[in-house]
Amino acid sequence: MRKQAVIEFEVIMGALRFLGFALIVAIVMAGLDYYQQDKKTEDKLTASGYVEVFKQRFARFSEQKNAQELERERQKRWRAGGKSYLPETNKEWVRRAIVDRDFTLDAREGVLQDNIREAARPLAKKVAVQKTEQLASKMDRSSWVYENGEHTIWVQMLLKKDAKSNTLAGNIAQSIDAIDFGRSDYVPFGVIGGVAYFQFVQNDYNVPTVSDRAFWSIITASKTDLRTPANFEIYKATLGLGQEIQLKAYSDAPPEKIHSFFSDLDYDRFNALLSKPVPGIGNASKVNPETEVELAVKMAEVRSEFMKLRGELAQLRLENVDGMALIANTMAAQYGLAGDTFDLTANKIESADDLVQVAYRKGLSDLLEGQIEEANPGGNVFGRLFANFQGGEETPKSEAASPAGFWAGLRSYFQSTGSAEASDVRINKGSAGVVSKCATKDAFKKCSLTGG
Repeated sequence: MRKQAVIEFEVIMGALRFLGFALIVAIVMAGLDYYQQDKKTEDKLTASGYVEVFKQRFARFSEQKNAQELERERQKRWRAGGKSYLPETNKEWVRRAIVDRDFTLDAREGVLQDNIREAARPLAKKVAVQKTEQLASKMDRSSWVYENGEHTIWVQMLLKKDAKSNTLAGNIAQSIDAIDFGRSDYVPFGVIGGVAYFQFVQNDYNVPTVSDRAFWSIITASKTDLRTPANFEIYKATLGLGQEIQLKAYSDAPPEKIHSFFSDLDYDRFNALLSKPVPGIGNASKVNPETEVELAVKMAEVRSEFMKLRGELAQLRLENVDGMALIANTMAAQYGLAGDTFDLTANKIESADDLVQVAYRKGLSDLLEGQIEEANPGGNVFGRLFANFQGGEETPKSEAASPAGFWAGLRSYFQSTGSAEASDVRINKGSAGVVSKCATKDAFKKCSLTGG
């Protein structure tokens, strides 16, 4: 018994010694922390003041932790894809997958292989069936078909990652995305949920391709008829810049039915998928139906200008690629590290990507709130960009209204922030931006977009 009591006593004393040591460590750490916080304040930090500072720091830590958890949840939803965010079956539309119908009918019995010689036709049809199966399987991962007995709507929702500006491939991708290929084949359809929708133009000189017709046959489980005009329309919309949600639809429903269908989409959830949500996009966003076509044109103009800016930034980085940084990134990727571990230009060119994203969203927000100048939708946006780069007041409108004025400020900014001298920025002087042309026909106003 005595031996057991001695052992218990030693255990208790050991625990007390440990608690005493832990208490001393805690007091020392608290003292050091108090000393550090006291140095940050002008007056003497009181005990109650220190407690308040501790509460504020704990609140900030909790906010950061919650923000990190929310970001992990957002990334998880993004990886899951956009198909689950499209509407379910409701009273008006019944939802199904492409593969729920005889989607290979046109590949087996259609006219697209009739001009092939008889001997090769069986093999050609077999190949066509295999291609159709692969296409339908791919599209089925990001889209649904909606039917109501009279009309069909196929809707696809793709989630596009932003190309990394610190990689060679990412800058090439941004440069290609910014290329203006001239006249657009789409006209504004409307602004729904704060998102600009556009419709493919069909006329004597502009018709859906054979591939579009074949895909409509896959959607509707029918055979392609190339002798008659296409009986469906194509629509598209984009949320975000760089990191994007791309919506595309084929349908034979009348415009008012399509507008109603798009109005029922959950734009709050769409916007929450983006790492930087776009102000003005949401289920509660409403615009004047009489002006939504013109608003869609202006939104397209703002987007076009900022796509060009991203392309110019990418070209600037490509022109200043540091060879050693490129080799280091390549080696890092080979050993399982991030492929953009090192700055691609060895810190010679400071990125303005975040500023472009903020300014793009501000431009759209101004449009939706009616605060942007009618004559030049991008003018005050470029002025704010220039002012941010220069660190001063906004430039005169005559300078701020043009991309050249922005790039002059951007060049000055780059040349003044790094120890190494940045190269001159090349301006695409042949581009005059997007020009809209509108005409009224049968009480409907249509506007087309042209590139400079």
